[in-house]
Amino acid sequence: SVKGCVSHSRHPFCELLHHMAAFWEVQDLPWESDENTLYCYKTLYYNQEGYNRNLEHDGHVTKETFSGLREILFNGFGLPRRRTVEDREEDAKIEGQDLLGTKIILYDKKSRDETYWTDMEAVVTQAKSLEKYQDVTFVVVTDFDDLSVAQQARTFNEADAVVMVHGQHMANAIYVVDGTSFVGVGCSETVPLIGNPRFMELMDSSYRRVGKCQEDNDDGSEACVVCQDDNHFTITLPAFEKMIDDVMAK
Repeated sequence: SVKGCVSHSRHPFCELLHHMAAFWEVQDLPWESDENTLYCYKTLYYNQEGYNRNLEHDGHVTKETFSGLREILFNGFGLPRRRTVEDREEDAKIEGQDLLGTKIILYDKKSRDETYWTDMEAVVTQAKSLEKYQDVTFVVVTDFDDLSVAQQARTFNEADAVVMVHGQHMANAIYVVDGTSFVGVGCSETVPLIGNPRFMELMDSSYRRVGKCQEDNDDGSEACVVCQDDNHFTITLPAFEKMIDDVMAK
C-alpha cells in the first residue's frame, strides 16, 4: 500500500490510482494516521505498467496495451482533449469547429533550484509580439508544485507542443494527445525518458533536443542554447524562433 492513498493525497502515484478507481468505494475515506484501520476487499485487482529509458524491445509494452492505459487515464482525469487525432477531428466536426491554432507550454525550471533556463519569460514575451505567432498560444508554467496532479495532467493534455528543461515534470507526458511535439532544452547531454524513440513511438509523438550552440549563432540559423555554466543557460530570440518554427512545421 502507499501511505495516505486512501485519502486525497497529492502524491502523483496516489492520484493516478484514485483516478483508475483502484480503491473503489473506500477512496473517499480519510487517512488514519495511526494505521489501525483495516480495509477488507472481496476482490483486489493489481495492474502494473512500466517504462524506462532503455526500452527497446516491442514485447516489453505493446502499443495496444499502452494506448489502453492512456485511455483509462484520460477518462479518469476527465481530460478535455481526446487522445487520437481522429477522435479530436470527430469532436470538432460535431461542435462545428476547426482544429486551428497551436498551444505551446513552456517551463524554465527556475523554481527547482537546479538546471534552469534564465531568460525564458523574456524571450517568450518578445516572441508573442511577432506577427507570425499570432495564432500561437504560449503558456508559461511557473511552478508545477503549485498544480495538483489533475491540473498538471490537464496542462499537458491541452498542449500541442511541450518545450521544457528536462525533469520529473516530464512524467506528465503520458497525458498528451497523439501527435504532440516535445522539445527538451538545456546543456545536459543526458537523454531523458521522452527522448527514447520507442516511448515516442508508443505515444505517436516526436522529440528533439535543443542543446549547446557549437559556434556563434547570432543569425539564428541553429536552434540552440547559450550555456552560462553547467546549470544555467539562455537562448537568443532568433534561436527561439528557429526552435518554434521547427515545431510548427511538424
